[in-house]
Amino acid sequence: MTKVDAWIYTQVTTFSDAETIAIVGPANKRNLYNEFSNIKSFKEVNMYDYDPARSDDKNIINKDVVFDVELHEDLIINYACEKMWPLGEMYKDREFILIGDNEKHNGDCNPIISNKMMVKQNCLEEIWSFNECTRWKGKYFMVYGCN
Repeated sequence: MTKVDAWIYTQVTTFSDAETIAIVGPANKRNLYNEFSNIKSFKEVNMYDYDPARSDDKNIINKDVVFDVELHEDLIINYACEKMWPLGEMYKDREFILIGDNEKHNGDCNPIISNKMMVKQNCLEEIWSFNECTRWKGKYFMVYGCN
């Protein structure tokens, strides 16, 4: 399990009251989906990724969570904050775990530069935990809270 996945897992299993989880933009990461799917207190765990490379994966809902589908889950874990509109502006009264990086890849329409930026963009009113860790050429920023 990566450092980011381990941090997310700890936050969710220690503090979350959610019964349903949306994992957004997981790319090829399946550790958390598998872990959370095996925890009986979670009634539903869904993965969403609109990347066409994921369209053959039967465990992924291949839809854009900004334009194509409305999330109904209690907890939204967004692995790709730098690649989309802030979900906290669209979805209210939810728990959020937000992950973003500052590497400015092609396709990053929302480059993340700090945890504070993600808090503000997603209208989080309560912050329960935050962290940073080194990535190849930059940092991962991680925030857990609610709006």
